[in-house]
Formats: sequence, structure tokens, C-alpha cells
Amino acid sequence: MKQMSTLKQLLLASSVACASVANAQIHPLAFGSRTLIGGATAESNWYADYVGLRFVVSYPSSLAGPKVYSHAGTGTTPWGTTVTTPINDVPIIMPPLGGDTLAGSGMTPGSMAGKIAYVYRGGGVEFVCKALNCQAGGAIAVVIVNNQNGGPVGMGAGTMCSAPSVTIPVFMISKEDGDMITSQYRSGTDTARFTITPWGLGLANDAGFVSGALAGSHAFALPSNQLGASSNPFPYAMKDGAFIANYGTNDLTGVTVSSTTKFYAGGTGSGTTVHTGSVNLASFTVADSIYAMFDASTSGEYDLAASGPGRFDVEYNITHSVTDDFPADNSEKISFYVTDSLYSKGRYDFVKNEPIRTIGLSYGGGTNPFIWGPFYYVKTGGTALQTLKYSISMNSATVGAPLGATINFYLFKWVDGSGSQPEDSVMQDGELSLVSLGTQTLSGPTDTSGATITFRGMGDPSTGAPMTVMLDPGWYYMAVEVPVGFFLGADGVMHPLPRVYGRALSSGILDYSNMVRPSADDITSSTNPAQGNIPLPSTFSNYINTVDSFNFANTKGVIPAVAMIANNNPTIDAVPQVVNVDTRVNVFPNPAKESLQISLDLDASSNKVTYTIVDGLGRFVSKEAHNNVKSENFTLDISKLASGNYFLIVNTDTKAVARKFVVVK
Repeated sequence: MKQMSTLKQLLLASSVACASVANAQIHPLAFGSRTLIGGATAESNWYADYVGLRFVVSYPSSLAGPKVYSHAGTGTTPWGTTVTTPINDVPIIMPPLGGDTLAGSGMTPGSMAGKIAYVYRGGGVEFVCKALNCQAGGAIAVVIVNNQNGGPVGMGAGTMCSAPSVTIPVFMISKEDGDMITSQYRSGTDTARFTITPWGLGLANDAGFVSGALAGSHAFALPSNQLGASSNPFPYAMKDGAFIANYGTNDLTGVTVSSTTKFYAGGTGSGTTVHTGSVNLASFTVADSIYAMFDASTSGEYDLAASGPGRFDVEYNITHSVTDDFPADNSEKISFYVTDSLYSKGRYDFVKNEPIRTIGLSYGGGTNPFIWGPFYYVKTGGTALQTLKYSISMNSATVGAPLGATINFYLFKWVDGSGSQPEDSVMQDGELSLVSLGTQTLSGPTDTSGATITFRGMGDPSTGAPMTVMLDPGWYYMAVEVPVGFFLGADGVMHPLPRVYGRALSSGILDYSNMVRPSADDITSSTNPAQGNIPLPSTFSNYINTVDSFNFANTKGVIPAVAMIANNNPTIDAVPQVVNVDTRVNVFPNPAKESLQISLDLDASSNKVTYTIVDGLGRFVSKEAHNNVKSENFTLDISKLASGNYFLIVNTDTKAVARKFVVVK
């Protein structure tokens, strides 16, 4: 995978001219080739593949603006085509009422000619079959509306129809956006029109936001007792900013990105303005494709405060010295919430009471489990971790519920600069401590693939006994060990990069308000734990050494949908319940060099005992299982492990316990 280095620092305060600002990079219109289903190749479009298409409702004004979408032409098994010639202000056409999900089957041939087919997901018709129906009707593109809340999802090719036969682009938008467009269409007033283009439209003066490129907050949802009235900690600081593009043929002058942050107490009312800001760019030439519009001074960061539940909206607008010829993507908004007890890094459905996940992600090549999850900062101690909510799903070849799979949960506390490491904002070996450990075996009719799963029962990592996990102030990494063949649900829409990038400009600090990069498939011989983990989920990025080298499209939406619900009024201390210790584990020598001696003694025989090694950065290293164990002593080969800190996780039929060990070379 090639890297993209397009975003250069806008090193100026909002009131300073930009004579010394470095330029952004020119965009090439083609960037190599890609392989389609069936072996055919197609030219890769730089903007579509590395940033994302410009996907906008251009009419009517009440619905106009950029829309979040998924594209069948991306991913590991792309199908359909990408957009290389602009689809400019083209109207949609829908099948008759009642046939929305059949995607044009039974319609008069040619009735969709020159238009964008607009249909719904579902009806027992696979995505490819829908697209072929619309293509046969003459449609030049297909927009599928999700029939479930939460946003667009990935569109697998399926098996019922021929994916290589689809020669038009296929997209999906959210149910929320789609239902509004459908209502307008069915009312017989105005037919919505879409503009979908890999870059510009040939217009003279045309600036716009890059889709999904708005800076947000520490998390989509935080408890109000964490924000408080004022004086919030550094991790909660807000940083406004966005990535914008000059899509036109003219140089632009006097470009301003302004922001207005409002708080809506209880989520309703007219809102109270809590902050306004702007960043100015004197000249934005056509040779510069994308700019990161951030105030690079520390004064560009500000506090968010709320004494009770509600919603923050940050409204962004682009203006420049002349009238914009395509204003539909000059305004965008990003929202986040203050709750009673909920921590959610990605979006959350407050009606269904579950994190929103529109994609499932897997790392490591599918031959090993992977460990992944969000980072949360706790400002005010005295609350307890009560519940986790997450979802996993199986690969498309497997049907049914993931029953019998064992999931481990790791709650690490990160203290930057602890151990022998410097305080440098990079999570490094020796800075994580395992404060709680949980395990769950999926069973029962509710644990279906893709469903939200609730877990209560984090325990003492030393004994496995249930415990009340008190959340003291500090950073926490809530990680899920996902079994081989499974995917962890992820937000799929929100983008972590703009905030990480913007905060790095003004503070030089890497903001772990997003996520840590999962491990590679095998880290036993190639990974140095002292290197540190980065706050972006992409092997195509090195955010520690190069803050503008990344693949924007590949990191968009990659936020694990793992929510924490706290108990704000715990009645017992953060100590395990007094129970009989029935699992005794010893490791020696410690530190060790080539091998580790493990001694296990159980009160009752376990049908299966699994030994998992996790490194000091919370990454999976290895796993082995033994059957029918009550007591055993054996030697574990650690000769390939790099020097550093590690955790040995022992799972029996009933619990999980952990032991920390150190490797020295």
C-alpha cells in the first residue's frame, strides 16, 4: 500500500498571514491500478482510493450537503466501478412504492436511463443483484439506502449474481439520510439530485470540506461527572479544525474556516454558544490539493464544560473572497454528547442503548486472534466500570451465532513516563499495567453474529475473582481479544485522524483519544516493544515519526465500537470479593531469557486450559491450549521474544488470571 503525504502544516494562528506556510501536495488524477473480482484491472483514482469521493446531495437546498457513504468499489474484494468522470447534479429515480428493495426488477427497460437508481437494502436481494437490475434499467449509478439505523455498511459481492458484470458505481448511504430523501421524492415535490466526483466539477471557484475530515472531541460520549464545570484535563481539550480542498480551476484568496460550538442542555433548545474560532489562509492555489486548516498555536485549544447531560455541536463553514460556485459542501457539523455514565469513542444509539457499528474489522491476517479497543481518559475518580457493550461477527462464509467462542477483556491503565520510559505521549513498553481482566464464552440465543453483546464481570487479574473495578484518574485502554475468524464491530463513519493531527500541530502531543494500532500477524521476532504504539489503526502510517503520512480512506471510521458504562455510586471498594483461590499459577525465572517455567495447580480439572502471551503494548503474541488439566508444569519457549514486559493470560473453564513477566536478552 502506498502512503499519501498530502496534508502539510498550516503553521499560523487564525489572525496571522500565511506567507511562510508550506503547500499541500498536488493531486494526481490516477494512482496505479487495482484488481477487481474476476481478475480485471481498473485505474485507481487517487482521491477516491486515498481520500474518498466527493459525494454530495446538490439539490434541494433543504437536503444539500456531503453525505456519509460506503462504496462497493473499495475494500478487499471491490466490485462495480469507481467514478472517474463527474456525475454532476443527476436526479434519482426510485422503483414504485412497495418495490423499493427489489431494485428495479419489473421496471420498464430504459426507465432509469441517465439517472441514479435509488433503492433500499433488503428484500432478500443481494447487493450485486440490485445493481444489475438497475444497470439493466439504464441507471448510470446506484445509491442503496440502508434499512437499519447506524450508517452505511460494507457491501459484499454475495454469490447469487455476477459481480464482474456490474459496470456502474454502487454506493450506500444511511437510513437517516436516505429516509429524508425518500420522503421528499415520494411527496412529489422535488427529486433529489446527487453530485459524485473524484475531484472537481470544472468550476472556477470551488472550495469544500473533505468528507469526514472534521475534528471532534475526546469521545462521542462522556459522563457529565467527568467534564465538570471547568478546568478539564489536557486529554479533554477541544481542537477545532478540518481538512479542506480547492476543487476549482481558480486560485482562491481569503479562505476562512470558521467554527461555532454550541451546547444543548438535555439535547434540546436553541443551544448556548460556548466557543467560536477561525483559521485564515491568504492564498489557496489550484496546485495545492488539500489543506489542514488548524490553528497551530496552543491558544487554539479550549475547554468543554457541562454540569449535566446534553449535546455539543461544532458547526464548520468555509468562506473565501468570492462567491463559491458549489456551496453544497461549504458547511458541515459534528456532534458529541454528555451522558449520565456512558463512555463511547464511536457513535452510540441512545434509543437502542448500544454502540453503533456499521463495519466489522479484523487484523493480523486471520491466523491469530487480535487485541483491540478504544482509549478513554478518566478525569474524576470514584466511579466504577460496570458494563461493556460490544459486537463481534463472523466472516461471510459462516452462518449463525458465534457460540462457544471465548472472549478476553483487558483493562489496561496507561501512565506515560512510568517505568524506565520518558514522558513523551507515546505509549511504550512498561507503561501499561493490567488492572482488570474478564472472560466471556458466547452462548444462548442473544449472542448472534453482529448483535450487541453486554458483558459484566471484570475480575481481579491475580485471582480471577469478581471485583469492582474502580476508575481512578488516568488513561485506560479497554481492549477486546477477538478470536480467529471474527471481526470486531467498528463505528465505520467517524474519523479519528483530524483531531489527532490537529492536536499534534499545536501541542506536539499524540492524542490517544482514538485508538491504538493492532498488532501484526506475528510479532514474536520482528517487533520491538520499546518502539511504541501509535494512535492510528493503520499499518500504512507511522504517526510517531511522520505526522502527515497516512491513508485517509483506510483510517476513516476505524473506531472500535466498545462502550463502557460506569457506576457513579459504587458501594464497595476496588478489591476482589473474598472467594476461594482455586487457580494457582507461578512463572519462573522472572526475568527470563530463553524459556519460562509455568506451574499450574487447580482445585478441579479443567477441560481446556489456554495460555496466551500479550506484550507490554497490549498486543497478541502467542497462544497454546492444553486439554484435561488439573495440575501441570511445563516449559514455554520465549527465545524469539524481544526484551520487554509481557503478560501471561491463563484461561480455565471458569476464569482467567494473569501473570506479568519480563524478558531480558
